[in-house]
Amino acid sequence: MKTQADNNTVTIFLEGRIDTNNANTAEQEIFEAVNAAGAENTVLDAEALDYISSAGLRVLMKLKKSTSGPLKMINVSREIYEILETTGFTELLEVRKAFRKVSAEGLKLIGSGFTGDVYRMNEETVLKVFHPGVSFDLMISLENQKARNAFVAGVPTAIPYDIVKVGECYGTVYEMLDAKDLVSIIAEDKEHLEEHITHFARTVKEMHSIRVDAEKFGSIKHESLNALPYLAPVLTGEEMKKLTEMYESIPDEDTFVHGDCHIGNVMVRNGEMMFIDLGSAGKGHPIFDLGSMYSLFKERADDPQAIAASPVLRPFTQEEIKKIWKLFSQTYLGTEDPELLAKAERQIAVTALARRLFMVVAIPGSLTPEALAAMKQRLFSLYGEGLGELCF
Repeated sequence: MKTQADNNTVTIFLEGRIDTNNANTAEQEIFEAVNAAGAENTVLDAEALDYISSAGLRVLMKLKKSTSGPLKMINVSREIYEILETTGFTELLEVRKAFRKVSAEGLKLIGSGFTGDVYRMNEETVLKVFHPGVSFDLMISLENQKARNAFVAGVPTAIPYDIVKVGECYGTVYEMLDAKDLVSIIAEDKEHLEEHITHFARTVKEMHSIRVDAEKFGSIKHESLNALPYLAPVLTGEEMKKLTEMYESIPDEDTFVHGDCHIGNVMVRNGEMMFIDLGSAGKGHPIFDLGSMYSLFKERADDPQAIAASPVLRPFTQEEIKKIWKLFSQTYLGTEDPELLAKAERQIAVTALARRLFMVVAIPGSLTPEALAAMKQRLFSLYGEGLGELCF
């Protein structure tokens, strides 16, 4: 019986059959693995388990009674899930069914974000494939729940209806009947680029007026403050103090924030824009969303390599990218005053750069030491100019 210990969790890989003939042996091997690992959490991986009898269920019951931490059973086949459900074990354990396996090979890439890439599967569905290492429990299942909560709250979004495996990665399937991604729409109709971006900016503005339940959406501001200690290895004490002051100065609001709001995370159906990729959604000040558009369409506008690497930017010229940011910011902020726009842009930039620092923790190795140093230099240079009270 194979086992794996990681992050205070021991995973035991069940296989074959567990019945009267081998239940005692299976019990001994499972308990030996748990005791040897000394982990608080135990996970039983049932991907290779073909059958479990009442004798095997008694082993699970003993294990449940002997462990103080949570006991999960994952990759459970439909047949074994029915056994667990019928006998009441789905109420005793956290049971997760095996995921349907799909392939992204040959699918059109229509968007790319912080946690994954989005592909068009067919006319009715899109598939978001999460990057390797993205936690199922901390991000993927949470994103699905956030999408459902956002839909109920009135946010224009698609409902995820299936979690799948794509190779070694997880994926979420969204139903998007006859919808098309906004990037493609704009790229194929550049003559009306201004109208599309104006519509997008107004839709984002309307989204930011939706009030949400604090029990269903956490405060992005306070989540960021609570996560700051994780940046201690890459920040000095003075830098940590400045970031704390910056976050604390942002007003608390109970309105919906997407968390990764840009045109690459929007689908359009019958003229209605719908947001996808809600893994970072929460509540708070709109500045947390404007930073996503800033990072793409302002910060990378003069970097040909960054443009070529981004499926969101690639269809546009540098001038078009700059125009998109200008149109978006003017429409969203409702002004063409250059001084006000410059101040807002500086404030947005600081927040955007501060949030991107968390990539060091969320995706280890995603930033080179040189890139991290350059990001910090720009962040604290802007901070030093004095941001003042938020101007929007």
